[in-house]
Amino acid sequence: MKSTTPSDEIGTLLNNKDTSAATQCSQILAHLKRTPSINTLEFRYLGFISPAQRLLELKQQGHNIISIREDVFTPDGRLHRRVARYYLSNIPPANDVCMEGLE
Repeated sequence: MKSTTPSDEIGTLLNNKDTSAATQCSQILAHLKRTPSINTLEFRYLGFISPAQRLLELKQQGHNIISIREDVFTPDGRLHRRVARYYLSNIPPANDVCMEGLE
């Protein structure tokens, strides 16, 4: 029997087509752990239509996600001002579960 590696598990998570809040939070966190930073337009390219809500939920769980604003040109040459770029700045808490019904 073949054992799975953390890399296999991340690949499976990122290929999951489930769009629930919990899955999206887990996927966003996995992306932030794999790359130094991701901006809103890049998240949308990855299939997250509204990543800001999921990032807010992750912050409310205690993940230290910071954002800076940057001007970004899209491939069609359009300038988008003050697009958020997100960074995961520390090791996350043990509980990586996204809470769906936040008050």
